[in-house]
Amino acid sequence: MVNRLTHESDCIIPTNRGEYRIHIFGEDAPDNSRKEHIALVRGDIMNKSSVLTRVHSECCTGDVFGCQRCDCQDQLHASMEMIRRRAEGILIYLRQEGRGIGLSEKLKAYNLQDTGLDTVEANHILGFDSDLREYSIAAEIIKYFNIRSISLITNNINKINNLKENGISVESRVPIVIHSPIVDRNLLFNTKQKKLGHIFDGLDEIDVIDDTNDQFPLISPHLFHKPAPLPRISEEYSKAILNKLQIEFGENLLMVLLQGSNMRGDGSINDSDFDYILIFKHTNKGLNSKLSKIKLDLPRSNFLYLTEAEYKAYPRNMRLQFFLTRKVYGEFHLGQIPSRSEILETALNFAVQIKDSIRPLLFEFLEVSNDKSTLINRAHICLKRVDDCFIRTACLYITGKYPLHRSQLQEITNSKSIHQIQNVISGWYSGTVSVRDICEALAESDRLLSVFIRKYSK
Repeated sequence: MVNRLTHESDCIIPTNRGEYRIHIFGEDAPDNSRKEHIALVRGDIMNKSSVLTRVHSECCTGDVFGCQRCDCQDQLHASMEMIRRRAEGILIYLRQEGRGIGLSEKLKAYNLQDTGLDTVEANHILGFDSDLREYSIAAEIIKYFNIRSISLITNNINKINNLKENGISVESRVPIVIHSPIVDRNLLFNTKQKKLGHIFDGLDEIDVIDDTNDQFPLISPHLFHKPAPLPRISEEYSKAILNKLQIEFGENLLMVLLQGSNMRGDGSINDSDFDYILIFKHTNKGLNSKLSKIKLDLPRSNFLYLTEAEYKAYPRNMRLQFFLTRKVYGEFHLGQIPSRSEILETALNFAVQIKDSIRPLLFEFLEVSNDKSTLINRAHICLKRVDDCFIRTACLYITGKYPLHRSQLQEITNSKSIHQIQNVISGWYSGTVSVRDICEALAESDRLLSVFIRKYSK
């Protein structure tokens, strides 16, 4: 093949998923048009083997605008996060919109899908093949960096075969399954698997992810904005936790509930802890030591526990946290869900408690002599409480629905304050937030909490 690719320019860019060097490659296409393809590079990948690689085709509607007809944006961000964690890798962004048919035709295909056709059938009606994408340009970019072999982040077997045909050594496939609540999820995944050669969850024997048969279902699904499957890593970790709990406590264990960001699937899945609520028939002297032993084996686990009698004595207006969970084990009856007025009371309690912790923290940041690393850790905990506790509960009170994912929260509210706070939380693990960003997010949280307290306090 004649080399039709030219390296045009590159520079360092900070992103909310780490620092990358962005390279622009110009392509002289056969129709005399000019395209610019992108490579995001992290670390030193020259002359390396097994380089973690994502080849991502442009999706303006999904990548840029967050369209929920596909999971392209989430795949893009998840791939960047995987590369960030490896501290080395490349993401190649090819300008072949709509599986190669272009943006205008893609929108026509959307209209056809609204009549009941799947994505492949819509393409055929418009006179296109199922998938017009090709990956020779990606192969040229990989060769530009003299990469010896790649570990390819993909579910698409055709992509692997095409790269191999273009001289790329694909050493392994890294599955990528996104659990975001997209429109017609099962239809999309079925179509991709049956008609486009995709594999999901890295397990060939699994047809698709079945949203309706969650092994660990939501305790009160009607409280949530939308259902969403439990991320596989959360499912596997919870199985391991349950196995150890059952061995240690047997029939004394009445219920196990999973709460927090790993229950929702919108946290940084490899950095966040797994938080469990345990309900026992009774406590004994050895209970704490047994839980400590489990935590030693599975250090990302945190436990809140109480007895059946303690739960029954628990104030109704403080029980909301028990209902915003997934059931890992047990049939213990949790009683009535808190009323709307009790949900408001919970939100106000969160607002006051968190606000009281923000003000002194902001003042401490202003003191030059203070240890900023300690303050930053405290600020992280504080902002996570703003997101996990206050914002979600306030949404439940105002809209009647609790958002599982951050993407759902964006559907519920256009609040710039909320988006600013969440952006800081999202950027935390990638090391892209500054002390100034943190202080601004804390100040915005303080303002948001103050407004809510003034508006809804009796």
